[in-house]
Amino acid sequence: MGSDAERLLPKPIYRRISSEPFGPTQGDHQFEINVVFTTAKGTMAALKAAQVLAHDLDAQTLLLVPQVVPLQFPLSSPPVSIAFTQRRAYAMAMDCQRGGDIRVQVYLCGDRQKCLIKVLKPQSLVLIGGKKRWWPAPEQKLAEALRVGGHKVIFVNGE
Repeated sequence: MGSDAERLLPKPIYRRISSEPFGPTQGDHQFEINVVFTTAKGTMAALKAAQVLAHDLDAQTLLLVPQVVPLQFPLSSPPVSIAFTQRRAYAMAMDCQRGGDIRVQVYLCGDRQKCLIKVLKPQSLVLIGGKKRWWPAPEQKLAEALRVGGHKVIFVNGE
């Protein structure tokens, strides 16, 4: 099939979740807090923590949803509907929203870690939610990989 080099990262599919209309100050946030979609409970915990931080730091929250598409499927046709993924992410964002806006970005990719490394700005603040265990869970491994990549990562125990 196609190698990772052939499966280029597409532009994100995103939507802005906001309780306020677009205004000149809405897009002018100096700081972004990135939340990586992991599990439902973990992501909800990370989004809630990010909204508290965003309020205190006058920052914008980005919910990054890397949807892994198996190699046997074309990158543009994942086995799980893009619309389903978007609706799920938007619903979570709406449930966790506290006055500030949350942007949702869905990425179709072959490898979640490589995708995040490509799309995150250098030295980004990233919140990852999951269940903290004594053995490394996938969310903890992802957090460590992003830390090694130079990002500031906060692991939120969400289960």
